[in-house]
Amino acid sequence: MATTIETFRDRSAVMDHCADDRALACVTAREGDTELGSVTLLDLGAEDTDLRIVALLEATTATVTPLMREAARVAREAGGTVLRWVAETDEVTPRALAELGAAEGDEVYRWWQLDLPAARVRATGPAVRELPAQDGDTFRLGLNDAVFDVEVHDGTATLAHDREQEGTVAELTELLSAVVNKVRGEHPAARLAEAHADARDDTLHAALRTLGFAPTERRAVEYHLALRA
Repeated sequence: MATTIETFRDRSAVMDHCADDRALACVTAREGDTELGSVTLLDLGAEDTDLRIVALLEATTATVTPLMREAARVAREAGGTVLRWVAETDEVTPRALAELGAAEGDEVYRWWQLDLPAARVRATGPAVRELPAQDGDTFRLGLNDAVFDVEVHDGTATLAHDREQEGTVAELTELLSAVVNKVRGEHPAARLAEAHADARDDTLHAALRTLGFAPTERRAVEYHLALRA
């Protein structure tokens, strides 16, 4: 069955993809009634046309090229001169980059892994608190304005981190130790922990290393596609 590429400029038709008020359009790839992927284009309103439009890509490797070609057309018509998007490197093949004429830019984040039985955990104090878990997560722990959301599934604990202030390595190490201790105590079948860290977040990198996390080859980068007339 052929894949159909369709562009929606009316947000109400695809609100599951275009809930953001900055959404310019949504491009979908379908095979019959099955959606294979999508690209949501956001107009950030920047004066610099190279920075104005970004794409949020959710696609299989087979649909990246047709989806991004159509997205590039829409972005060009909207006055953009470069289309940018972030994706993990295993989601965008070298062939797709060549077909699109796109280039790989700077690293955005990288995944780190920890063998839980070998973790170098530390004692934690009462400042670490348990917070209501988000939908789909197993638990959430916080310290000051820093939080870790944790999902434990099939022997792996996946950690997602957020904070507003820089904080200190000691604070993040204490919070991360509490997370690892809770996983090991309440989910003994879990053998691996994984977390992704912003490429520029040296504080989080140091805390991860303190507990024994190591960086992996899995990473995300920002891709750039020049929009030629």
